[in-house]
Amino acid sequence: MEQKEIEEKVKSKLQGIARKVNDELPEGFGFVVLSFSFNKPGLMMYVSNANREDIVQAMKEWIEKTENNYGNDTGKY
Repeated sequence: MEQKEIEEKVKSKLQGIARKVNDELPEGFGFVVLSFSFNKPGLMMYVSNANREDIVQAMKEWIEKTENNYGNDTGKY
C-alpha cells in the first residue's frame, strides 16, 4: 500500500474514532487522538473536537505531567 493510501485509511479510521469519543464524553470536554507510525518517524496524524490552540495547551500540560514519569505504560488504556 502506498503512503498516500495509508494516510487516507488512517484518516478515515481516526474520524470514526473521533465520532465515537465525542459521543461518549460529556458536554464541555475536549479530546485529541494521536496516531503515529512506529516504523516511519514523522508520520503522525490527529483528530480532535478542539481548536488547535487548545490542543497545544493540553499537550503542553500532558508533557509536563508525564515527561519525568519513567514507567512503562505500553499496552495500557
